[in-house]
Parts: sequence; structure tokens; C-alpha cells
Amino acid sequence: MMKYLYSFLLPAVILIISTTSVHSQKQPFDYLDVFDLQFVADPQISPDGNTIVYVRHQFDIMTDRRYTNLWSISFNGVNHQPLTSGKSFYGTPQWSPDGTRLAYTSTEDGSNQIFIRWMESGETTSITNLTNSPGNIQWSADGNKLLFSMRIPAPAPSIASYPVPPPGAEWAEGAKVIEHVQYRADGSTGFRDEGYTHIFVISADGGAPRQLTSGNVDHNAPSWAPEGNSILFTANFSEDAELDPTNAQIFEMNIETAETTQLTNRRGPYNSPIVSPDGRYIAFTGYENRFVGYQLDLLYLMNRDGSNLRVLSDNLDRDIGSLQWAADSQSIFFQYDDEGNSKVGHIRFNGEYVTIASDLGESSVGRPYGGGSYSVANNGRFAISLGFADRPAELATGHFPTRRAITQITNLNEELFKARTVGETTEFWVDSSVDDYRIHGWIITPPDFEPGQKYPMILEIHGGPHTNYGPRFTPELQLMATRGYVVVYTNPRGSTSYGEEFGAYINHNYPSEDHDDLMDSVDYVLSLGYVDEQRLYITGGSGGGVLTAWAIGKTDRFAAAVVSKPVINWYSFSLTADFYPFFTRTWFTDMPWNDPMQYLERSPISLVGNVTTPTMLLTGEDDFRTPMSESEQYYTALKLQGVDASLVRIPDTPHLIVTRPSNLIRKVAYITGWFDRY
Repeated sequence: MMKYLYSFLLPAVILIISTTSVHSQKQPFDYLDVFDLQFVADPQISPDGNTIVYVRHQFDIMTDRRYTNLWSISFNGVNHQPLTSGKSFYGTPQWSPDGTRLAYTSTEDGSNQIFIRWMESGETTSITNLTNSPGNIQWSADGNKLLFSMRIPAPAPSIASYPVPPPGAEWAEGAKVIEHVQYRADGSTGFRDEGYTHIFVISADGGAPRQLTSGNVDHNAPSWAPEGNSILFTANFSEDAELDPTNAQIFEMNIETAETTQLTNRRGPYNSPIVSPDGRYIAFTGYENRFVGYQLDLLYLMNRDGSNLRVLSDNLDRDIGSLQWAADSQSIFFQYDDEGNSKVGHIRFNGEYVTIASDLGESSVGRPYGGGSYSVANNGRFAISLGFADRPAELATGHFPTRRAITQITNLNEELFKARTVGETTEFWVDSSVDDYRIHGWIITPPDFEPGQKYPMILEIHGGPHTNYGPRFTPELQLMATRGYVVVYTNPRGSTSYGEEFGAYINHNYPSEDHDDLMDSVDYVLSLGYVDEQRLYITGGSGGGVLTAWAIGKTDRFAAAVVSKPVINWYSFSLTADFYPFFTRTWFTDMPWNDPMQYLERSPISLVGNVTTPTMLLTGEDDFRTPMSESEQYYTALKLQGVDASLVRIPDTPHLIVTRPSNLIRKVAYITGWFDRY
């Protein structure tokens, strides 16, 4: 009997062992895993430093949408719990000064409104019934009021009067009459009705909000003065503000009398003014515009009345943003990118600065751009969204000035990545072949990479062009690596985080030697010996689309190309893009009809006669930043040249193609599918 029992059990034991072995093997990160990713964003630490509220980003495979909720966790990583749940959008958490309440926005009532949560009891209520979405929510120092901004529609222009249709008639839809300059904006807004952003104040107990500003001017970046009877904001009151949108100045307004004082008068733009806790100083960012494509965002300090204006960040050749005063009013926290790494710094009035945190991560499902967020408590405890190359951002904490090691206190994606492998990300630097610059880049190898084999390679180029890539988790590029490609991405000249000279090199000179930087990076990776020189591919989006189209007009070394949401013709782009007053005024020295050759000589369309590379164009049909007409021009030109070409039009999609997770998947599939064909 025992013999037969043993024979019966043995197959089951073998099956269990075999199944366990299969399940313990990691699988490569794949398309549908995108829907399982979770990201930490916007961590807000309580004034006493004991509790952090953050925004958790998730995705829903059934609705193909990102949704967000608020979670709370103690500074030491315990008591991790949700404050909200469901598939609405919750965001912009802001602690009251005494830490007893939390203001945030939510769409749970259908439209975006301001809510208050009492942290001890957990009770919540909406305190607004707004017709447009509020932003820039801030508590007054006494906790009695909230400041916010909101866009207010302006009356539509009227030209003609005509009869209305009789009841039941089906007439054609009425015309859209446009008279304002920037009449459309990329993203969810599309064609913009005329309107302006204004500032409101509301009691923290609810009630009707009071509008503080008015007129046909945007009032932005509102912030309280500590006394609670005045606010700061930026606005551009220039006579030609619509055609010169980058001259914002800083103003202070008494909210009881409406008396307004202009505090800056040099050429702007100036941004994000905040008053020190003792009320004596104002810190802000900006620069004196020289009408070029790239200048550093500097950190300024001035007395409360606007006197004694000086630059604090002269010793740091990097863009400055996300300012927060230290509790003692003698120093400022800020965020900056350095060589592709997003960091938090601390600076004193004498310009001395230190880095207190590095490797901040963004909640992006796309490409490895800089970003992330932080906040600092009154006692020096701080919270950051901590980034990684192999997984999404998590929540981490630290303390200044003790500068103890950063501690990661969440691990939202732990279980997913126990079962998934991703490509390894390796840093490299290469000397420029044209001058003394060094070019910074990264290589992602396939998850099953074996050094002795030869792999196809994708050069993926960032947009901007004044932005940067870094060793940050990028589902888009990781999915390319999963499909068996070595993926190379770099920061050619024009990229930020390497100083003003490096970023400004392409001012009125784009594209130029940034193309050489890309080719130098390709040559470097080829020298490593594991890339097949006959299977080189190139792609990039926006500014990366410009450089992709430029490159295949300069070289035939790539077996195929995907030009995503590009500028092909600077002349047509400068008259059809959504922010055309900026492009014509800063990226070029004259209007296109006055100096058409300046526009043509930097346009990839000028090189299309050289192109033999099979090329796909890939653009959202609702893209107003690099309109579909740019891709259509290039596609037509390629076809007239007899070049293998494909035009992929993604419906209902703006410039940011990966807004919906399914479009991220499709984008990667189209790109790698095109490369697989060749």
C-alpha cells in the first residue's frame, strides 16, 4: 500500500516543484505591466515634520486613464494609509500652518473643487462650487483663509448679427470667431476661449470666494505675505503683452484696499515670488530676457519693498526652481538639475550652497526627463520623491542640517519587480569630436543581455531641446530594451543641467553641432563591441524629432528612423504652433517673412533631398505644439523622393502622446515594429 501511495504522490510533488520554479523566474518588463506601475509625487511634510501626505499615481486598464489618490505616512515609515480612494483625481495637498487640516483638490463631485480634511477626525468637505479648476492653493499664515487662482473666460468677440434658427431647425454649427493672439494651447484645452487667470481668496470654512484681481491680464504665482493682509503675484502689464509674453513682473497687493505696488522693473520674466517667514525679504526666480532660446533661471533676493535686488545663485551655474524659505528666514531651499540628476539644494544669503538630496524622480510613464518634488518642515525634516533607474519614484525622507542618509520609506512597486526584470542602465561620457565639450549619456541593455552577442541599437533623442535626460526609470525606453534593442540616450549641447554655456550653445543655432554630439555617442557605443553596425536605428520626439529628421538628412548610417511629433519647417511651425509669440521672438532674430533663409537653413525639410532612410512619422492629431501639418509636409516630401515612409496619426492625442497608457504601448510598438521591418 505504501508503494502505491508513494507512486501517487510523486507526480504531484514534481508538478509543485516545477510550477514553483516557473513562477520564481522573472519575466521581462512588458507592455501590460505599465498598468501596474505606481508612482509617488508631490510629497508634503507636515509643519512639525511627523507626517507626510503624498499623491499616488496609478493606472486603470479598463478606462485607460491615470488616476491619483492621497496617502499619508509617518516620517519613520509607519502608519501608511490612504486618505482618499477611487478613480477620481486628488491632488495639490497643502497642510494648514498648524498641521491640523489639509487642503486639496478633487474631482469627486464631478468638477475640480477645493476640499478640506480635518486630520484628527478624518472629516472632509468641499468648500467651493467653482465653474473652472482652481490652482496654486495656499493657506494664510493664521490658517483662516485660502488663496487660489482660476481662469475666468472673457466675452467672446462679436462681428455680425444674424437670425437664429427657428425651433426644431438643424442649422450648421456657428463659426468660432478668434481675435486674441494665443488662441490655442496644446493639451486638454485645444482651442482656447479668450480668458485670463485671476486670484481669489476664500474662507477656510467655505463660503463665496472673493476675486482679488481683474482685467485682461493673467495674474500668476500668488503667495501670501506672512501678515495675512497682502499677497504677491506676477503679471505682465506691458502694452504688447500678448506678443511679448515673457515680461512678467512682481507685484504686491493689499487684499483689503486692493492697493497694488510693482516691486520689480527690470526686463523680466520673473516668477514664483515668496516672502520670508519674518516678512523682510522676497525670493524669486527668473532672468533679464536677452531674447534667446535659453537663459538660466536665476535665484534672486530683494528686500520686501523691492530694494537691494541681487542674484544669490551666481556660484551655481544651473537653473533654479521650486523655492521654499527655511524657517529662520536666513536661507532658502531650492530644486535644480545637475548633469542629468535632479537635486535639492540649500543656499544662504552669501551665495554658499550645499546639496541636501539627489536623485529626485518624476511620475512620468514616458521618457527619462528631470523633475520630482520635495518639501521641508519647520524642524528641517524633509520629504522627496526618490527616483531610480530600474523602477518608479518612491517616497524618501531626510533631515537638514544633520544631513543623515536619505531613507526610503515606501516600496509601492516591490511585488511587481520581484517578478519582472528590466534593462540595466549604464552611464558614459564621450569627448566631442568638434570642440572641448564632453557629452553625457546612458545605455540601457536588454534584460537578457549577453556581452558576446551583437544587438540592434536605438538612439533615442530627448525633446525640449532645453531639458535633460538622466538615469531615471523610463517605461518607454525599457520597453524598447525588452524588445531586444540596446537603447542609447544622451544630453547633447543645448541640454540643461550642464551650465548656461552648454545649454545656450544652440541659441539661434539649432540644429548644429548637437548633431555631432549624437553621432559621437553612437560611435562610442559601437566601440564597446556589442552593437551591430548594420542595425542602427534613430528616433526622438519633439526636439528629438527635429534632430532625428536632421540626422537622416546628414547621414545614411541608420537602417530606419521614426520621427515623432517633429518640427520640419521652422517657417510654417513658427506661424502654426500654439506658443508662436515666443518662438518667433526668441528662437530667431527676425520674422520669417523678413529673413526666410534663417528659418529654412535650420529646417530638416531643407535636407529631405538627401534622405534615403526608411522613415515613419508619428504624431498626435490634436498636437498644437508641433502641429500635424509638420509631419504631413515631411511625409509628402519623403514620398515624392521615393523613400519608404509611413505616417502614423494618433487620434484625440496632444503633444504628450503618452498621456494615456495605451498610447505609450502603441508608440513603442509602432517604433520597434518599424525598426523590426528593417
